[in-house]
Amino acid sequence: MGGGIPKPLVELAGRPLIAHVIDRLSAHAAPLLLAAPPGQRFECFGLALAPDRRPGLLGPLAGIEAGLLTLVERNGGPSAEDGARQLVVAPGDTPFLPGDLVPTLQSAAGDRPVIASFAGRPQPAASLWPLTVLADLGRWLDSGRPLAIRAFLEATGYREVAIEPAPGAPGGDPFFNVNTPDDLARAAAFLSKETDQ
Repeated sequence: MGGGIPKPLVELAGRPLIAHVIDRLSAHAAPLLLAAPPGQRFECFGLALAPDRRPGLLGPLAGIEAGLLTLVERNGGPSAEDGARQLVVAPGDTPFLPGDLVPTLQSAAGDRPVIASFAGRPQPAASLWPLTVLADLGRWLDSGRPLAIRAFLEATGYREVAIEPAPGAPGGDPFFNVNTPDDLARAAAFLSKETDQ
């Protein structure tokens, strides 16, 4: 869809998709990390990159592990008292995330991941991961188990938080993601309509 560029960098309303996601998260999350390798133009956002640490394409679980490892390194080690203790994860193609997603996920925080759900559908890619899950996740990836986020969560446990419909999103879906040119056109038309009102 991006004509050779990573999908999060495709423009929506004159800005990359991921810029919309950054806007939605930045009020409640710091530091912000991008699960992206160097050299793919993500440096322009001025945020730390957290590229996968494992060879090959292991999908979003490897990206979550990389984010958790980056937080540990930034904290000065796994037992450091200061620093971030949780990683909020969100897809780079969901420009209508609720502005209160982070505190809503944190309201159910504990020793297991917390995932969002909307209209009865789990959204495991919009989730909160405590640093305490890092060892379990590393063992899971080392053992060659299924790479789907949901498989890991179902095996190790998680909490779920329902997210309300968002009037500022197409169809009220705060997790509307842009996967196709039609999705992009729908998102652009929605934003244009919102701006005109």
